[in-house]
Amino acid sequence: MTAPEQRFDLVIRGGRVVTPSGVQNMDIGVRGAHIVALGSLDPRAADRVIEAAGLVVLPGLIDTHVHLREPGYGHKETFGAGTRAAASSGITTVLDMPCDIPPTSSAQTLAAKDRLIAPSAYVDYALYGCAGAGNLDRIAELAENGVVGYKTFMEPAFDDLPGSIDMCAPDDAALFQVLRAVAATGLPSVIHAENDSVCALLGEELRRAGRNDPLAHALSRPPFAEEEAVQRALLLGRATGARVSFAHVSTAGAVARIRAAKAEGQQVTAEACPHHLLLTEDDLARVGPYGKINPPLRTAWHQAALWEGLLDGTIDFVGTDHSPYLVSEKDPGWTRIWDAPSGACGLDAAGRVMLTAVNQGRLTLVELAEVMSRRAAKTFGLYPRKGEIRVGADADLVLVDLTRRSVIDHADFQSAGRDAALLWDGFEATGAPVKTFVRGTEVFDGTSIVGTPGHGIRIRPLGDEAKIGDHVTELFTERAGIHGS
Repeated sequence: MTAPEQRFDLVIRGGRVVTPSGVQNMDIGVRGAHIVALGSLDPRAADRVIEAAGLVVLPGLIDTHVHLREPGYGHKETFGAGTRAAASSGITTVLDMPCDIPPTSSAQTLAAKDRLIAPSAYVDYALYGCAGAGNLDRIAELAENGVVGYKTFMEPAFDDLPGSIDMCAPDDAALFQVLRAVAATGLPSVIHAENDSVCALLGEELRRAGRNDPLAHALSRPPFAEEEAVQRALLLGRATGARVSFAHVSTAGAVARIRAAKAEGQQVTAEACPHHLLLTEDDLARVGPYGKINPPLRTAWHQAALWEGLLDGTIDFVGTDHSPYLVSEKDPGWTRIWDAPSGACGLDAAGRVMLTAVNQGRLTLVELAEVMSRRAAKTFGLYPRKGEIRVGADADLVLVDLTRRSVIDHADFQSAGRDAALLWDGFEATGAPVKTFVRGTEVFDGTSIVGTPGHGIRIRPLGDEAKIGDHVTELFTERAGIHGS
């Protein structure tokens, strides 16, 4: 019971609150930016009371993988629009990738990016740095300036992105050097794992054979190309001591390799995306180039393996890989899939599609909070400030109506890339965020964005390296417990 003198700025009353130990009926007291009380609270002690009876209260969701396109690609997405999209989905913290112009490959470019985006952020954000063959001598300075991890592509530099060698490892020697440098920082090395040379060969063969349909792109990036790259990165990660984390895992083979590495004690984490969990390559006939993604949509068999991996702890968290493009870039892919870029919008739909998965019985509310908040916070050094409803944590909270039905329509999206956001169009969703709070401030009211630009702040890994390491060790201990049960 609340002490008589205790006052709250906000009490969320009577909701079903999701914690790691289960779903409990209790009140949440917020003062300033933080949760200060849980239990049965006196509403008379609050300046504002929200009656949440019939609603679920989740910890603010964390998207581990977004491309909000600034600096350099503001015509495709902006940080303001992208963080509004996040808020509408119940996502209160986004981890933004460094694939910009210029890439985020040094302390200088990191600071410049932060200055540019900070005034427009509606939700909190953290930033990745690049780790590639071109910036080995700048990896340490990025850690010193607060990145939460590094992104590396296992392929040559991109022709259309100046400076991309700073995030690419063109061969195994380069990847070994990158992982060795990242290992020295103690931060995660997030890897896009596909065998690029095999994919390039198969793509060229398919083009020569006259295959220009959407499925041809999927055939050019077969499951074994991901599995082989994952295994190679695991071996090099073990040799260097790097904390390897795999982005957008999509295949049964990759899940099996990661599961085996975890069983052997390797500290590896992995991400799955909603589109790989809930869509398959059969959807390519409907969405065509708007479903062209790397790695591609897979068969239902691979999808089932992803769900098994997500629920047994092999896959740790869910990120959208939100990557907007223009209609003028995507549309040529209807007649020649090779002419469309790879990537799709995911932020606006993520909350509703994953809540639909809960209603379908694919995962519980507690598991949803684990894979979309707590595990991400622990992996990237944001815990215990983020990731869990607990006293002392930031008041990042999402009120959810599990019964609300909707048909997803890209025209309603917040993203600046909404016109080309056709991947989830027509998806029949059950469950929706109805209020989103970032550090105690309401930013989404169920229909509209009510927050202000600049409310979102940059979050850096918390505490010293030892404390971050403690939380990572806890994470792997928890996962080992799941595997052993």
